[in-house]
Amino acid sequence: LRGNARTAGELRRKEKDNVFGMGSRAPIAISLLVKNPNGEQQGQIYFHDIGDYLTREEKLGKLIEFGSIAGITEQQRWQTVTPDQHGDWLNQRDDGFSEYIVLGDKSGTESLKLFENYSSGVKTNRDAWVYNCSRLKLINTVTNMVEFYNGEVERYKVASSGLTKSEWPDVDLFLNFNSTRMSWTREVKQDLGRHKTRQFIPAGVVKALYRPFTKTWMYFNQHFNNCVYQMPRIFPDSAAENRVIATTAIGSRNGFSCLISNRLVDLNSM
Repeated sequence: LRGNARTAGELRRKEKDNVFGMGSRAPIAISLLVKNPNGEQQGQIYFHDIGDYLTREEKLGKLIEFGSIAGITEQQRWQTVTPDQHGDWLNQRDDGFSEYIVLGDKSGTESLKLFENYSSGVKTNRDAWVYNCSRLKLINTVTNMVEFYNGEVERYKVASSGLTKSEWPDVDLFLNFNSTRMSWTREVKQDLGRHKTRQFIPAGVVKALYRPFTKTWMYFNQHFNNCVYQMPRIFPDSAAENRVIATTAIGSRNGFSCLISNRLVDLNSM
């Protein structure tokens, strides 16, 4: 019944309304599984797509018109689906792709590949603190964030003083989760739990590609970015020159696109 709101562009227009209105952003389907040990044929798959660009009322109108599964049969609207050797039902893959050279492979199973290394973009989990169009504002924001973090570490050290490690306070119950000062994520909470203080590192202020054709200042630091992946190898310091080809991943809802960049790339840049 379509209605997938987690799409964009022409695909979003084709999906159009959800039959549950604003009650769901997910595509809706009616599935019937029939088990018939006495059937002459087994493993049959029949599929019907409600159609493109339909409003909620039009989709519900079609259901009323069909009346039941028999109504779809009477109008000969079923598509018979025969899974391919990979188990694909719809949008079956083109086996010709298996003949292409892979872009990259870290498993060691491919002898021929185009690129020696590949990586996800930087996932900060605190964009509001580590990105800014103004270099001075970014430095001020990050400096305040690091000072706040170190202050929480010192508070935690005092609270842990004289106790065995097993008796130290629960970090999640102890912290000041003031969202205007810092975003607490797993890695910084673990650092705090180990009494690790951090320093602001000026060399971490670099230019990055935040969104397509949108370069901005970023604080690139493995302690205050949630995941940096292979980016420290690709861009080891602010003076390093390199070129990366950024593409959308297979989970993208916006179709395929790619962009070349000479700067660090954000995970969600595309």
